Amino acid sequence: MKRLIYLFIILFHSWLYCYAESGQRISVLDFGAIPDDGLDDSENIRKACEYCRDNKSTVLFFPPGLYNFRDSLALQIEREAISGVYGENVQGRLFKPDAPYVKALDLFGAENLVVEAEGAILLLGGWDEVVLELFSIDKAREVTIKGLSIVYRRPPNTVGKITKLNEGSFDMQIDPERYFYLDKDVTGRVHYVDAMRERLYTGGRVSGKELLSKDMIRIYTDFRPSTGDFCVLRHSGHYRPAIMIKESSDIYIEGVKIHSQPGMGVVGHLSENITLENLQVIPEAGMIISTNTDATHFTSCKGEIVIENCKFGGQGDDCTNIHNYYYTIVPQTKRSVEIKIQNADLHALSLDYPDVGDTLLVVNRSNLMEKEHFIVEQVDTSTVDWRVSVTLNKDWLIGSPDLYYMTNITRRPSVRITNNTVKSHLARAFLIKSRTVLINKNVVQNSTGTAIQLGAEAGWRESGPVENVLIENNWISGCGYAQGTQGASSGISISVSGIREKTGFLNNNILIRNNIIEAVNEHAISVEDAKSVRIINNDISGCPHPVYMKNTESVTVKDVRYSD
Repeated sequence: MKRLIYLFIILFHSWLYCYAESGQRISVLDFGAIPDDGLDDSENIRKACEYCRDNKSTVLFFPPGLYNFRDSLALQIEREAISGVYGENVQGRLFKPDAPYVKALDLFGAENLVVEAEGAILLLGGWDEVVLELFSIDKAREVTIKGLSIVYRRPPNTVGKITKLNEGSFDMQIDPERYFYLDKDVTGRVHYVDAMRERLYTGGRVSGKELLSKDMIRIYTDFRPSTGDFCVLRHSGHYRPAIMIKESSDIYIEGVKIHSQPGMGVVGHLSENITLENLQVIPEAGMIISTNTDATHFTSCKGEIVIENCKFGGQGDDCTNIHNYYYTIVPQTKRSVEIKIQNADLHALSLDYPDVGDTLLVVNRSNLMEKEHFIVEQVDTSTVDWRVSVTLNKDWLIGSPDLYYMTNITRRPSVRITNNTVKSHLARAFLIKSRTVLINKNVVQNSTGTAIQLGAEAGWRESGPVENVLIENNWISGCGYAQGTQGASSGISISVSGIREKTGFLNNNILIRNNIIEAVNEHAISVEDAKSVRIINNDISGCPHPVYMKNTESVTVKDVRYSD
């Protein structure tokens, strides 16, 4: 009977969604996907995506319900990785341009596509499918994804309650029905959650893990957590994101929910104009971690990045990181150089390169101060070994390339982060290295690191300094107590990190006003390596030194209201 009902629905959709004013409207039902029947819908959903790639101006509709997505190739690749096929450095191998991974919903080249999925849930196999990139938006333009929830049947982390402290170990109780797949080889990084304050934290060295019974795990460590706190085992490393946006423009993600993602949530790379509206990257009920690393991450983009009315929590790293790269330089001819990126395998998951006409800024490695500008006249890339060669508009006459980095200042997007909630995660809420930045009306609670960190990081090769920044009307509470804290600051940190020599005032024109900062570290606001900074009308509590300054010029501090 259920099959007959869905056959009628399919016929109905074929009639109802034949054409719309803006283009064709289709349903995944038209391609054989049926929600809530317990069967694998992966191939049928893939057929629908293939149709959308071939037909511009299409609306793809997911009726409400649960869709199962299981990929045998992704599972095979992961098993090969575990078995040693790709060597000991599995993460380094899987994060290369030619690495084996699977695109689940491949929207390559899609144009003017809308995916409507309010009330639809994609249930993926589990964290063993870490090479599965759910949405791959590559060389696409004007793509909208609305309302989809992304859940894993086997979450990439295990959560248990600490019930007993032993000599050199403690025991954590787990739900055997949720974690049915665990065996004696229990793996994963260990984190803890202060149950009273809802704070994540890290402990001491762990020497071993043992599954004592179906509902009990023993962690061998000299670290002494509190009984009643929670322990988290993160099983997966840094893997494919739920939504990958690459070399695309005008992408709009609205009302999407991401839970228990083995990698990042949303990654944008070499793209232009990305908006996240009402995105939720939060743990499932009874879980602690939502994404293994960042909720959102944008590299080498331009145009505007908008994050608005979103909810974040339980990230294994930053809520968002927006940056370009510092390239290392290898000379080839007088006018051509090869540029390389350290850590691109962790962030971009793809080759990074400039476009013809882009401006490359040369900076000193020792202090990131400006040295010279070049215009790109030609670009040659290799998709095998991350090699990029560029031809410049003039000869290289400034000395040994070993003394310098290059960075693409054309790809520095404006950023608008407004009216978001960020709670209980590792590292920073907003890590920004760009220009024309607005951060306002956000609530940030219990980030282990500084809530808002601005400025270049030479250690990670993440450029560049910030300019034209407005931070206002934010409420920051309980942040900056552990991992990711910069400048001993709970609320806001502005600096240039990872350099060998004193630098100039690289961060410029920053206004911090009308914020409430309930600090738990030495400072609420830390300002370094900056000029033209105004700190006005902020309410600060909980720290001995509300505002810290070092290597600054033209800084105004006015109407800071402080209470113990």
